[in-house]
Formats: sequence, structure tokens, C-alpha cells
Amino acid sequence: MKRQKRWLAVAVAVAFAGLGAWLLLRALIEPVDETWQRIQETGVLRVCTDPSWPPFESVDPATGQVDGLDVELAGLLAGRLAPGARAEIVSVGFDSLYDALLAERCDAVLSALPYDPLRTEDVAYSVAYFNAGPVLLTRSGTTGIQGVEDLAGRVVGVEWGFVPQGSSRQRELLRALPLRRYDTAEDALCALHAGEVEAAIVDRLAALAYTQECEGLRFVGGPIQDVNYVIPVRSDSRALLERIDEVLLEMRQDGTLAALQARWF
Repeated sequence: MKRQKRWLAVAVAVAFAGLGAWLLLRALIEPVDETWQRIQETGVLRVCTDPSWPPFESVDPATGQVDGLDVELAGLLAGRLAPGARAEIVSVGFDSLYDALLAERCDAVLSALPYDPLRTEDVAYSVAYFNAGPVLLTRSGTTGIQGVEDLAGRVVGVEWGFVPQGSSRQRELLRALPLRRYDTAEDALCALHAGEVEAAIVDRLAALAYTQECEGLRFVGGPIQDVNYVIPVRSDSRALLERIDEVLLEMRQDGTLAALQARWF
């Protein structure tokens, strides 16, 4: 019995020693995220944005303050990252957003930026918070169109410069359609409203803005191709990125992101 107790004590000691060694090794391998530490200490999340792309971000002429979907999201995000934290908005020109982030003028960028695989050596991207990909719309009373597959033989309105997107099958179907091209996405949607075309494919931003002002059109499914807006952080801000992803996923599930979209569109 004494021998069994002695072996048990030895096993426990070895286990604790192994755990301690593993924790030490992990601490040495995984560098400290100083940005995340500072945010926790100061309660300030610095966010770069270009205030020239409403409704995501723009300057309120009455107050001179930057406002918009991204700005409100930044405030909500900061509050969930750390109790009592707030977002500090740093206005930056669009072409300088990444440079400002890498120069540590801010901790993250929230400015309707799509994921860019060419930037992944310098920055790390969050999960998507908005999908701006092209969408299919018809008039509300139209039947028989449940997706791109049902467009064969129908006249579809698109904007000049439209390039068939989606899966390889969808691209083939779109190339075979009698497309009618218009100067702008709004013109294509107006043509759909007037019955000049049976469906329209435009970017989701234009579609949301138009349907907010004019009734009578309906979205057919989700985006044909994903154009995801994401939040870039510096590549060494891994702990911060992990928390941002957690919060964005929570916002998807609890309806916060959907409510923001409804409020600003």
C-alpha cells in the first residue's frame, strides 16, 4: 500500500512538472500580444477608417463627427472586447489604411475592406462581418426564379463592366443569357422595376440602398459570389484577432450584425 502511494505521488509530481514545462514552452513559443495587453490596460481600441464611404463611414455635416455602420460596429466591438472599453476613430485616406495600421497608428481597420489574399504576409484578417457580393433580384410578383439556374432565356439587367461570377456552372449560365447593360446598378434596378428586364444582378450594396427607398423588388437567395468585408489587424496581434473573431461570431448569432445592417440601409 505504501509503495502504491509512493508511485502515485511520483506520478503526480511528474505530471505537474510536465505541465509546468509545457506552459513555459508555450510562453516562449507564443509571443505576447502587446496590442491586446494595451487595449485591456487602457480600455481604448484605436480604429482606422476612411470616412468617405457611406453608409459604412462618413462625416456628419451637422456635428463634424465620423459616423456609419463601421463606426457603430467599432464601438460595439470595443465594448465587448473588454469591459468599459471604447473605440477611438482615426480618420485615414483609403489608400493609406494599411500603412497606418502597420505604422501602429491604430490597432485595427474598419473601413468596408474586402479580404485581400495578397496582404496576408503583413496583416491578419478577421471573419467576415458583411458580404457585399453580387445578388440576384426580381420583381416581387415574379414566380419561377429561385436562383441563377432559372434565368435561362430571360432578359437580365446588369451594370456596364459586369463579369459573370459564382461557380463555374453559374458563370456558364450567365454568359449564355441575353444581358442588358446599364450605366449604373441603380439604372439596372430601375429597369427591373419598370419591367424592361425580368431580373437584375447588381452588387449587394446598391441593391440594399435601392430597396430601402423603393418597394416592389425581392432578393433571390444570398450573394452569388462572396465579397467579404473583414477587419485587418497586424500579424502579431493574434490575441486581439482571436477576441475580435469571437465577438463577431457572437454578433452574428445574437442578431447584432443584422440589426446594424437594417439600421444603416
